[in-house]
Amino acid sequence: MRSFAVIGLGRFGAAIARYIEEEGGEVVAIEKDASKVRDYESEFTSVVEADAASIKSLRELGVSDVDAAVVSIGTDMAASILITLLLKELGVPLVIVKAQGPLHGNVLKKIGANRVVYPENDIAKDIARQLMWPGYNELELAPGLVILEISAPRAFTGKPLKKLKIRSAYSANVIAVKRKEPFLTEENQTDYKEKVIAPPDPETVIESGDSIILVCPASSVDKFRGMK
Repeated sequence: MRSFAVIGLGRFGAAIARYIEEEGGEVVAIEKDASKVRDYESEFTSVVEADAASIKSLRELGVSDVDAAVVSIGTDMAASILITLLLKELGVPLVIVKAQGPLHGNVLKKIGANRVVYPENDIAKDIARQLMWPGYNELELAPGLVILEISAPRAFTGKPLKKLKIRSAYSANVIAVKRKEPFLTEENQTDYKEKVIAPPDPETVIESGDSIILVCPASSVDKFRGMK
């Protein structure tokens, strides 16, 4: 079982801890505010009242053995910087830190944070993209690389994948095609179920209403957005 440390139980930290446990991961949640510890002690398997800015406390809690740590400190930038340094000193292989702004984020990157996140910014960006580009769903795999789900453009429909030459035209690889197939219910009504073709054959013909899931460079995303 993969193990994680989540430091700071604000809304973001608590949500991360909750989702990790729901996915079957093991979490030690560390919070120095006693009232927050009481709020979450019945929800999470392990909630500890401790000051994560102490390397002694981190060692005693076994943080040096976790697979990854998430630092979600409120507005105390100095504390998040110090905790990030301590986690890297303890050899935690993956340290993800919530930043308050670009300057804070730049400092975190320079001292070794593997990933810096701006939750409010990221959520706002995702919502704006969904509003501007309905039918498009994007997930970052790594810096500069994304998984993109798009509604099949009209230019693609009726054609097999091999003729679309998506790899050469967009530097993208199609990893799945999602399709709604009709069926009759017990009440003899027409309903639809989703079929996922993964991986699709080069002869797979794209139909109207299909969704295409691809892996592509972030720089290629705008090319797909311009298609209808």
